[in-house]
Amino acid sequence: MRRFYYNLHKLTEKDNLKAKWLLLAVSVFLTALMFPKGISVESAYPVGIIWTENDLYAPFAFPIYKDEQEYQHEREAAAVKVFQVFEEEPEVAQRSLDSLQRFFSTLKIILDRKTSDSLRISNALAAFPIRFTEGEWRMLWRLHDNERQNSAASYSLEKLRRDVLLVVNGLYLQGIVDVRKIQSSPETQIAKRKKTIEQIVPLKKLLDRGELGKIVQQTFITGYRGENDTVSVATKIALSFLSPNIIFQKDQTEKEIQFAVDAVPRTIGAVQEGERIIGKNERVTAEIKLKLDSLRKAKLQLGATTNLYTSFLGKLLHVFAVLWLFVMYLFLFRKKIFHDNALLLLIMSLFLSVLLFAYITVEIPFVLPLRFLIFIPAVSMLLTIIFDSRVAFYSTVCLALLVGGIRGNDYSIAVSSVLAGSFAVYTVRDIKKRTQIFRSLIYIFLGYALIIIALSLERFDSLETIVDQLLLALLNAVISPILTYGLLIFLEKGFSITTDLTLLELADLNHPLMKELSHKAPGTFHHSVSVATIAEAAAEAVGANPILARVGAYFHDIGKIANAPFFVENQLGAENKHRAISPRKSARIIASHVQDGVDLARKNKLPEAVINFIPMHHGTIHIGTFYEKALRQKKKSAAAIDEKDFRYAGPKPNSKETGIVMLADGVEASTRAIEDPTVENIEANIESLIKLRFIEGELDDSNLTMRDLNKIKESFLKILIGVHHSRIKYSDGQPPAEEKKVLEAPVTKKRSRLHSPASDKRLRKTIDSIDLP
Repeated sequence: MRRFYYNLHKLTEKDNLKAKWLLLAVSVFLTALMFPKGISVESAYPVGIIWTENDLYAPFAFPIYKDEQEYQHEREAAAVKVFQVFEEEPEVAQRSLDSLQRFFSTLKIILDRKTSDSLRISNALAAFPIRFTEGEWRMLWRLHDNERQNSAASYSLEKLRRDVLLVVNGLYLQGIVDVRKIQSSPETQIAKRKKTIEQIVPLKKLLDRGELGKIVQQTFITGYRGENDTVSVATKIALSFLSPNIIFQKDQTEKEIQFAVDAVPRTIGAVQEGERIIGKNERVTAEIKLKLDSLRKAKLQLGATTNLYTSFLGKLLHVFAVLWLFVMYLFLFRKKIFHDNALLLLIMSLFLSVLLFAYITVEIPFVLPLRFLIFIPAVSMLLTIIFDSRVAFYSTVCLALLVGGIRGNDYSIAVSSVLAGSFAVYTVRDIKKRTQIFRSLIYIFLGYALIIIALSLERFDSLETIVDQLLLALLNAVISPILTYGLLIFLEKGFSITTDLTLLELADLNHPLMKELSHKAPGTFHHSVSVATIAEAAAEAVGANPILARVGAYFHDIGKIANAPFFVENQLGAENKHRAISPRKSARIIASHVQDGVDLARKNKLPEAVINFIPMHHGTIHIGTFYEKALRQKKKSAAAIDEKDFRYAGPKPNSKETGIVMLADGVEASTRAIEDPTVENIEANIESLIKLRFIEGELDDSNLTMRDLNKIKESFLKILIGVHHSRIKYSDGQPPAEEKKVLEAPVTKKRSRLHSPASDKRLRKTIDSIDLP
């Protein structure tokens, strides 16, 4: 049990890593639970049954799918209507005719018995493509002899050659297919393609292999009446050189069928978002059944799966991916937020609140588009005011994506929320007072209106639908600033956050503490105002928070109210009270203004960010005047001196703003003490003090770089020259040319840079080379 309480206590630490993982895991799990469950219309509702549940409205737009049997029938009908594709190959006919010509040339060589080239005849016989019978060879020799003797006989080998060529060529022109026509109906048509030309022709006009023998034989019988041997030889020769020249293209045909099948529309209409599908106690008609079945199918396509476990795992991964990207952004670019679990809890609480409201808009059956009432712009403004515009913009994008997922992947609301949230961020990024929050109303509505009108025109929404959406968006634009205004005060108190709005309110010099300071310690009051002026300018120069630096400077010395006469700026010519007391006691009185200031600040409920300036503006430096006085007295007595009695308790400045106020406090006080405040003396004083604080290590934790310190020096110099130039006296009434140039021109060049290249602790050993004035 003790171990349990110990671990529980560890989780409450500001930067506990386990607490971060726990917060992320809880946020992911809770958000995933809000995602759509998949199918809400799970049961099958036959035509004629009475709907006993509440009125059902479309949670999002979806198409109406055809009945599955009807759809398959239409696909089959579309496939049947597709023509089979055949490709005509002209090279087949040309190749056959060329081979036929070579055949007759070879035949003539064989039949020419007078030739002396017996080897040539032997080779020709070996390559001869057709095997004739003895009777057919005698008939061929007879035809050849008739041709050589110029016989009056009407039949010759040349006539046979011409007739065979004509028949073969004619059949190729008619077209020979490589499929059997008997397998197709007489009305069958095909798509005959020749290169880029396609013709739709009846299959019966073409020939197939089964028809060739009969057609060729009948043709030669007509031309060679009574010459049966000649008909037989001519038919054998012609058939040997005939092959299909119109080839069936199976792949192309299948592609055409697939294209036709895919072109069959799957839907017969659509249901708009918010449209009533069926009312309570209404009878389910065939049309309504199609809508119910289509809604179930649409939800399946939008993310539901039949396996609930894998579905939920997918939702967890979806949410984790979005939140992890946001957390990584904080880790890489906003480390201050990442390392503060309270701030992470604040952001995640805002996220979960908006996501819960988005979930409610899905669950509540309402005719109006409640999605436009999701207050993402309010969160955008809150995070801009509490942190900055970049954190707010990244939060807006992540939140919009999650809201879109919760609403069933409705990313139209995600896009409109991003635009409206971005406009909201823009309106409050430089906010100066709380009432400025309400100017965001117009910009939020404009952001929603642009997307609503654009998407409605694209989807052909009715005018009534557009007006309903715009009215809800206007209501959101009105409520978001009010919600922001109210929550901001609660969040500032609940999470101890100091926003720029709070700082601006504290910057009013009519604050009770500042009034008391001006009455009881007027010198300290004027000193604080002067420190605030130069600290604010320096903070702006180095990219720190100028408002925080100014407010911190206002309140950094409020502890002097308790013992105002003991501080030199409040003595106003009166006797120095420290002359009558010991150096050690003087040092304690001077140092006590730090704790007195902290107590006074807490009593008046100042923010911790402001209270930090009270102990940190002195850090752990020596109370030099009284320490030196004690050392001088030591020479006259044997009393021991403890250095800690003459040093502030700290802590050292831990931010750029507190470091700047430490430097501004010392520079302002020491510059007032300069008897001859020339430009050179002021600059030397500033540089000397900055170097001293740097060498003492007081700025080690302030995140101020050497470049920052040079910019701070230039900023201090510009302000202090403006403050003290009227006190500078010149012998001729005019400043020297060089000083006049410095006074009239803005301080943009670095007149003498601090010598060390960086403020890193490892480079502290190089400081020995710096010569202090």
